[in-house]
Amino acid sequence: MSTIKQLIQTVLLSFMIIAGYAQESDTMAQATESSERANAEQLTVNFNKNDFFKTYDIPETTKGIRSKLLDVGDIRSAPTCESEKLNVVIPKGEIILVYKYFNAERCWSVQYKDAWGFIPDNIVFPVFDDAKIKKATKYDEPPQLKTQIKPKYPPDAKKKGIKGKVYVKVYINEKGVASDAIILQGIPELNQSAIDAVKKAKYKPAKLEGKPVGVWVNLSLNFN
Repeated sequence: MSTIKQLIQTVLLSFMIIAGYAQESDTMAQATESSERANAEQLTVNFNKNDFFKTYDIPETTKGIRSKLLDVGDIRSAPTCESEKLNVVIPKGEIILVYKYFNAERCWSVQYKDAWGFIPDNIVFPVFDDAKIKKATKYDEPPQLKTQIKPKYPPDAKKKGIKGKVYVKVYINEKGVASDAIILQGIPELNQSAIDAVKKAKYKPAKLEGKPVGVWVNLSLNFN
C-alpha cells in the first residue's frame, strides 16, 4: 500500500512539474509575442510634421511636392537604404508629398497619409494638379523678375559631375511672390535647389486690365 501511495505521489509530482514547465513556456511565448508586437508598433510609429522637419532640418515653410510612385514603395525610418522599413507600404501609382532631397543617400523625405519617412528617388515622379494650374493663367502683362534667380549647386551633385537643366512651373501671386513651384522635368539631385531658388527670387506680378493677378509661368534653371 505504501508503495502504491509513493507511486501516486510521484505521478502527481511529475504532472505538477510538467504543468509548471508548460506554464513557464506559455509565459515566455507571451513575452516573445509581446516583444515582437512592441517592435512592430515601434516601426509603425512615425514623427509628426514638426518633429520630422526639425530632425531633418527642413524649413517650416517647405511645401510638399505632389509626386507619384512608379513602383511599390516601403517607407524607411531614416534616409539610408539600410534603415528599417516602417510598416507602411505604398501601392504603385499612389500620390505622396515629397519634401527635402538627400543627395548622398538618393532619397526623398516624404509624407504618405499620416506616415513620415523616406523613399528612394528612383521610384518618385513629380506630378501636378491641372485644375490648380488652370485657376489663373490670363494676363495682359507677364510677370517680370526683379532679382536674379541664383540656385545653389548642391556640393555632392557638383562633386559627382551631375549637371543639366531643371524645368519648373512657378505660381507668382498678385504680390509678386513665388508661392508654389512644381518640377516639370528635373534631376533628382538638383530639383530642390531649383525650387528653393525660384521661391527666393523677387518678381513683379502679372497684370490683367491694370490689376495684379497671380499666374503660373514656366522657368528653366541651368546647372553647369
